[in-house]
Amino acid sequence: MVTLSVSGSATHSHRAERGVVHLVVGFEGDDREKVVRDTTAVHARLTEQATTWRRQEAATWFSAQSVSVGVTTEVPTDGGDAVDATGTSSVRYRTRAAIDVRFRDFDALTSWVGDVALEPGVSVEWVEWSLGHERRPEVERAVRVAAIADAVTRAADYAQALGLGQPTLQAVYEPGLRPGASGGGSPFGLARAATTFASGDSPTLDLHPDDIEVSAEVSADFVA
Repeated sequence: MVTLSVSGSATHSHRAERGVVHLVVGFEGDDREKVVRDTTAVHARLTEQATTWRRQEAATWFSAQSVSVGVTTEVPTDGGDAVDATGTSSVRYRTRAAIDVRFRDFDALTSWVGDVALEPGVSVEWVEWSLGHERRPEVERAVRVAAIADAVTRAADYAQALGLGQPTLQAVYEPGLRPGASGGGSPFGLARAATTFASGDSPTLDLHPDDIEVSAEVSADFVA
């Protein structure tokens, strides 16, 4: 009797079904009231637009964080104290508020990104592409089954090469669960594609997502 220890893996590619737009609204200046007011106005307008996309079912979810204010003190290049013309400390205020919107309608997503990228104080940081929540269990199940099939095929190939009979499965292990193996981990991976934006990117950037890759890996023991 010979023991055959093999691994099995599979990777499936699927078209992205959702796109999460990650925005940041923020202004900077020495007038705290003005930067907060400007940020609040833009934040409210974008939140209202996100609500409209949600009602129209072009988006499935959105999150809008409250406005936060940070304070920085300008330091002169000569190393002296940070003071303004009146002899007081020169303080600048910086605001930030994040808005995330998950779209199912990619045409609406592209249109909205093009519009908000022109808004003063708005930065489109990145777009995260993923599968829909409803489909994930089906996709993960299919790739796990394919990984097992790969392990079975490998064991059969080795048994045939060794002149042995049809191998019989003894045990299957997910990553990190084989006795003596170090660490742990998920039996499958879900790679989310992303489109990132650098400063100065055109708002007409073509936003076609890459496929989402779903992978699974197992190890198994057979005897033949």
